[in-house]
Amino acid sequence: MKKFITLCAALLLTYSNAMAGEKLNLKAITGGLFSADYISGINPLSGGELYARISSDGKQIVQYSFKTGKQVGILFDVSNTMGEKIDAFEGYQLSPDGKRILIQTQTQYIYRRSYKAVFYIYTIASRKLERLSDGGPQQIPIWSPDGRQIAFVRDNNIYLVKLLYDNAESQVTKDGMFNKVINGAPDWVYEEEFGFNKALTFTADGEMICWIRYDESKVKTYALEMFKGLSPARKQYSTYPGEYAYKYPKAGEDNSKPSVWSYDIKSHQTRQLQIPVDADGYIMRIKLRTIQNA
Repeated sequence: MKKFITLCAALLLTYSNAMAGEKLNLKAITGGLFSADYISGINPLSGGELYARISSDGKQIVQYSFKTGKQVGILFDVSNTMGEKIDAFEGYQLSPDGKRILIQTQTQYIYRRSYKAVFYIYTIASRKLERLSDGGPQQIPIWSPDGRQIAFVRDNNIYLVKLLYDNAESQVTKDGMFNKVINGAPDWVYEEEFGFNKALTFTADGEMICWIRYDESKVKTYALEMFKGLSPARKQYSTYPGEYAYKYPKAGEDNSKPSVWSYDIKSHQTRQLQIPVDADGYIMRIKLRTIQNA
């Protein structure tokens, strides 16, 4: 034990000297003074020479040069749009063809990784900003490979928006229901244990949507008492607490039953795919790739 204490003291002394006289105390350690610097929120752009990131005030998507690190342009600015107007945003997704951007606003977190938000479609050339949907907040919107369609989840069901048809919206699934069936997004245990929030994809040719369907109807329910809190503050619970009940499989209890489905966009045909998985097995990801003939 004495050797261990001596070693720790030596390491701290060395680190303290390396910080060029910075005072080492509890406040400095817990306040992040000695934390490593890191870069986040960088998205490489087509061509490999530029990257984009959201400005610190959440009002612009700014382009930078990898070579110089300097700003070279602005992809999106909330003060310079046609059509809809927003004050700020929290995230974005560039379309595969680089012509449009999905702008994420009013984000509401559900669990650790899942959230719903109000998304907008921004066309770069015309600066036109328009809502993705008027039916309520959306989850996990994804672009088709050609950038002409967007699929998303709302209230446990999948929807499709066709940009070439005046953003026509259609409902792909209709059996989704809270605490019973989830289409295209993982249930709590899949999200938490396997670390993802999206179970929905287009095929490589953009002609079909495929997703994982989670039947959690036989999973037992767990209830939590809800209070007002601070961030966010839930005013409805300011006088009396409320309750949130969700499907939570404890060890040894039933998990949700996953299955994989496809939807043909042209024929409107929905089919279940035959996936070799045990009755109590897991389907942890869905990813479709183009297979080249030899």
